[in-house]
Amino acid sequence: MKKVFLALMAVAAIALTGCKADNAHEPKPTPVKPSDVTWTDDQWKTIQSIRKVDDMGYLYEMNCLFDYKTEEVLAANSDNLIDLIRAIKSVILKESKTDFVDILKSNLDVVYSRLGGCTCFSMAGANGGNVLGRNYDFPPFDDHTLIVHTPQVKDESGKITRYATVGTCDLGILTQFMNEEHGYQTPRMQELALYAPYFILDGMNDQGLMSGLMVLEYDGTYQDNDKARLTNAMITRVILDKCATVNEAIDMLKQFDIISVFQTTWTTYFTIPWVDMHFAFADKNGDRAIVEWTENTMRVLRGNELKTQCRKQTNPRSPEIKPQTRDDYVIATNYYLSKDAMEFPDGYTLGDEMGFWRHDTVDSLLNLTNSLTSQKAMDVCQAVRIMKNDPDCWAKLRESMKEKPLLDVDNKQDWPWITIWSSVYDNSNMSVLFCSREEFNRRYEFGLQYK
Repeated sequence: MKKVFLALMAVAAIALTGCKADNAHEPKPTPVKPSDVTWTDDQWKTIQSIRKVDDMGYLYEMNCLFDYKTEEVLAANSDNLIDLIRAIKSVILKESKTDFVDILKSNLDVVYSRLGGCTCFSMAGANGGNVLGRNYDFPPFDDHTLIVHTPQVKDESGKITRYATVGTCDLGILTQFMNEEHGYQTPRMQELALYAPYFILDGMNDQGLMSGLMVLEYDGTYQDNDKARLTNAMITRVILDKCATVNEAIDMLKQFDIISVFQTTWTTYFTIPWVDMHFAFADKNGDRAIVEWTENTMRVLRGNELKTQCRKQTNPRSPEIKPQTRDDYVIATNYYLSKDAMEFPDGYTLGDEMGFWRHDTVDSLLNLTNSLTSQKAMDVCQAVRIMKNDPDCWAKLRESMKEKPLLDVDNKQDWPWITIWSSVYDNSNMSVLFCSREEFNRRYEFGLQYK
């Protein structure tokens, strides 16, 4: 096993020879504010802060300087993605001329094709605290990745009411027109960026709490106990804004009913089987946990549970689900980890084979060390990237496209999945190491604050 680990690290070392973390940014653009928009001055400053990070034009960075009023959005009690978008619009863009709901509805087939994965793990950092690594795996459409910084907020007495955060958003969740010719120089692209703070998929706050979400392979049962609703798309935003520790995050989640936005949104049209999510949290105190919901109950799994239990696998074509080797880290991919999770029917394989080999590879690598640096964690992310590693990737795509022939699967340019981004959060020095679209020889460093 050690030979396997060393071989993987050697590959990464070759790729990184002579290449330090890449911090080059293009000069900040100075777009002209359209005369017919009603954006506030702070919203316009936010748009002006958008800058391209990579040479390919897929990775951008933004400083969120307007009040995105999470409490008011939550007060709408949305239970699906369309209502959530409408709630956001009513709070921050009351007179918007772009109807993103109509755009979203017109792209249902594209949304359906966004079958994906994700891998997340957390372990003690070599310099203290925790390191959290995460791969975001989806089909390689032309939508953009946006690194979003939000500042700390205090009330008149000086009490902190919202923590500073840095996090990552895939705006393709909302729509698929992100390949417009002039990018963020066009009004509707600029306006779409104002939705980004609400759809953070992984991130860290100034207290050292880190979070990442992973898609699950089947629609599960969420909390439904007549409480206020919190859609899973908003969980990372709410937790990072208000919580400093894993325990605080767990206590916060207990206050809500948790709703799967995609399942409730698309039921009228068709059911997407990969719509659930579970979450990984880690904090500066060394605590880390996986949180998921089954049988109307929130399950909190720490290292000892992840080492000793795993749920029953009912798909006879799938390999055996193995628990992780040690209890001093956590790993989650795309299948439920709770021992008493519900059984799933035969035929749903995204979380089976795809999740298993990534989980086992991460486990084998973490089992060879006692702590992680950001670079070492990024090497682990590289080892479980999607494009080159999944042996059944093409077969799965062909099977999934029988009903929805969206891609030419015989065209090698139509890769079924890639790792859209890899992010590593280190709360010992409040840094983020980032790779875009499996270009692991280009590693970008970000701080908590926009600079």
